[in-house]
Amino acid sequence: MMQRISKHLWPTAAACFMGLALAPASASTITPAIIANTVSAAPSCLKYRVEGVCFFLRCGLGGCTIRTSIKISHYVPDVVVSTYNAPTQHPWLDVGMPVATVLTGAGSTITGFLLDSSAGNLDAGANTATFKSADAIGNPAGQFAALLASDGMLTMPSTISVPSISELSKFPSQELPAIGRGWVNVPSSIVETVGKDAKAMLDAPQALLSSLSTVMRAVDGVRQVMDIMDTVQQVQGAVAGIAQIASIASSMTGGSTLFCPGGASFFGLHFQSELDAPFWRGVVPVEMLYAQSWIPGLGEVGSGYTQTWGNVYPRTGEIFQTHPVKASAVLAERVASIIYKSSQPHVYTRVKPASGYRYFREGEVRKWQMLSPLASSTCVDFGSNDSLSLTSWGDWETDSSDGYAWNLWQHYTCCRQRGLYLYSVP
Repeated sequence: MMQRISKHLWPTAAACFMGLALAPASASTITPAIIANTVSAAPSCLKYRVEGVCFFLRCGLGGCTIRTSIKISHYVPDVVVSTYNAPTQHPWLDVGMPVATVLTGAGSTITGFLLDSSAGNLDAGANTATFKSADAIGNPAGQFAALLASDGMLTMPSTISVPSISELSKFPSQELPAIGRGWVNVPSSIVETVGKDAKAMLDAPQALLSSLSTVMRAVDGVRQVMDIMDTVQQVQGAVAGIAQIASIASSMTGGSTLFCPGGASFFGLHFQSELDAPFWRGVVPVEMLYAQSWIPGLGEVGSGYTQTWGNVYPRTGEIFQTHPVKASAVLAERVASIIYKSSQPHVYTRVKPASGYRYFREGEVRKWQMLSPLASSTCVDFGSNDSLSLTSWGDWETDSSDGYAWNLWQHYTCCRQRGLYLYSVP
């Protein structure tokens, strides 16, 4: 069953959900509050700019003509990335919590062992590292550009489907050779010392590929579809908030209604660590193939050697970071580094914009907005240097249950497709 949301519902709920955006935040959140808090951050996070002009070649029976369209850039609230200890402590109560609860059982089926609430497994020994579960779910407020393009009508799903193995299946042929090329620029002395295990797996990948094949068969056997009808009914009025983001942008840019649609969909499940358990928990150590997993300073959240919150690679749920908010931020960056790329060694659905627009440098730049436990109305970059400060970044924002939800505002540059792309200025 699908529900269509009309633009005539926008005005009736606008005041209600703008009020929610100004209300004090709690240690958890729900979908209408996420939409409202996204709206409240739009003036700070959107950053709408006209970049230039794109040129296209359009040919027909009467000949060929050159057509143009405006090249613009801005941020889109694509997905909500959450980190948590147990499904019952998930910060997104009406969507993330039930999804995590269902897929914990699926993860146990895939791995063959019981997944415990600390995101470890009951066979693991004591570990001093922080280890969390994580997921990335489409923020419905990110659909404001699609809402305008569809003349105020959007089709909302009543269910959420789990990611497939389509991206993982491309890893051996596309990503694995790229990983090998990444080691070429690493000094041989490092390759033969800290990187020797990775080199051995790259030189003889048969065992690794066999493990991947086993995981893909197990994941392919999981056919979970979760009902979110109750949440969809709650969100009908909140579509007013989605339209408000476009109104805010228009007022900031002299009435422009051209936007780049983001790559996420309504409640699209782009990543769920329980479904990705063989890789997120390091059971299949494919992340250790990357040079970034062995060499300090590569892929850090921060400024590398001298100041860092933590390493992006290996992209697992384990992190050595004593500050809980920073630990969550680093894990969120790991999830983002997976879902915006193709052929990664994980079970996920790539965030990729649909056709109809020409995109430039997609997936390279993003900002973050805290949604839970404290809702912020501004966006930040993770990795700021607070080494000389009397307080640490994230102080007074910790949650007793250690559950955090972040709004990922992804930067897009695009122009509307009007034929065969030729070039853009600039």
